[in-house]
Amino acid sequence: MNKLASIIILTYNSAKYIENCLGSVFNQTHKNFEILVIDNNSKDETMSRIERIGNNAKIELILNKENTGYAAGNNLGIRKSRGEYIFLVNPDVVLDTGFVKEIIDEFEKDSTVGSMQGKIYQLIGNQKTKIIDTLGFEVFKSGRIIDKGQGNKDNGKYDEKKEIFGVNGAVPAYRRRALNEVKLREEYLDEDFFCYVEDIDLAWRLKSMGWKSFFLPTAIAWHDRTSSKSISGGWKKFRETRKSQSLWMRKISWRNTWLLFVKNLPFSWFFRPQFLKRQIKFFFYLLFFEPRVLFSVFEIIKLLPKMIKKREVILSRKKIC
Repeated sequence: MNKLASIIILTYNSAKYIENCLGSVFNQTHKNFEILVIDNNSKDETMSRIERIGNNAKIELILNKENTGYAAGNNLGIRKSRGEYIFLVNPDVVLDTGFVKEIIDEFEKDSTVGSMQGKIYQLIGNQKTKIIDTLGFEVFKSGRIIDKGQGNKDNGKYDEKKEIFGVNGAVPAYRRRALNEVKLREEYLDEDFFCYVEDIDLAWRLKSMGWKSFFLPTAIAWHDRTSSKSISGGWKKFRETRKSQSLWMRKISWRNTWLLFVKNLPFSWFFRPQFLKRQIKFFFYLLFFEPRVLFSVFEIIKLLPKMIKKREVILSRKKIC
């Protein structure tokens, strides 16, 4: 199918990655695409490196005067774009040549699919690997949310197309009609989140409105991940992962996880033993090992009225439990 694909790349001090990312976009076998680069006030050489790329006449460049965050930046790109299918491509992602074509072909087969997740491998030191970065989100009754397959070597067991909870924000693909149906006012991604967890929030809204999300193993990309939602390997690995993350990232991730819960969780979930056990356990972990993260509770309280209003809108539209 030769449908127009809108490829949106949000940059912020992305000079290290942007040339390889854009090069992989121009090498796509699906040639009917538009590229929108939204820059969140980069202070490095991001803009000059974009100008070096020979095909930059196809790039629509939008310059923000400040860092508006992942959600607001991508929302601007979505509103400015024209394609029926939307790809939000992080600048630290490299696409396989058939990525866009594979995704669009699958979208065309089933009009009930609202989002598609490719098989994303890890990019380590600019080297492509066969180590899984993400196969999409999995949500547990305890409130734990992970990237499926993350950290595992691809040994052939991830070659089946499957329905999943939702798609990861590294390089998600969406049907425009689905995004328009679940947006709140003019926001597809919740701008109160700024960055982190907003992709899970969008996945939850799509699912509640009856839109399907699928993992497609033939759509391949590589991602240089700087953070992880998948925590496995016991206490030692857990602590190493937490220590590798900045305090700001840990604070906003914890804050946004609770905003996510308030907006989307069925009320009964808050009283489930699995959920209570995990949240209480993690609270005491933060209290003893990362107490400064808990200061985010004041931001949660401040944003609570807005989240409750958004929850009411989401529930009023909800089609499935």
